Amino acid sequence: MRFHDTTIRILVRKDYGECFDFYTEKIGLVAVWGDRNGPYTSFAVSKDTPPCFAIFSGAHMSMFKGYRQPNNGTQPDTVVAVIPSDNLDEDYLRLKGAGVQFLGEPQHIEEWGMRCTYFRDPEGNLFELNDASGV
Repeated sequence: MRFHDTTIRILVRKDYGECFDFYTEKIGLVAVWGDRNGPYTSFAVSKDTPPCFAIFSGAHMSMFKGYRQPNNGTQPDTVVAVIPSDNLDEDYLRLKGAGVQFLGEPQHIEEWGMRCTYFRDPEGNLFELNDASGV
């Protein structure tokens, strides 16, 4: 296995275009393959960097024999995508200014030994932005 080459891919169940806009306009990622119409788009931090994230239309997962989308109606938080930040406060303010709604301001959690904050994408997926500055 090559975990060092891992890319997070989120399945979009509702509005693909809204998710595309969220990741490009609010988060600031660059679409390097695919577009707003889907069914797949990979994103990078800049055009000169490799893809780090992708979205895929959940409706197209049926191409994999044996896959069935759960019918639970609500999405439990079972996975958190973690995004390290070298300047948590600056990134928090930039994303908040772009319209990202956070669950709260960055906070230091003593038991975890770090500062972090959380937000959700339009699909309800949970993201952690944490301080990776080493300060």
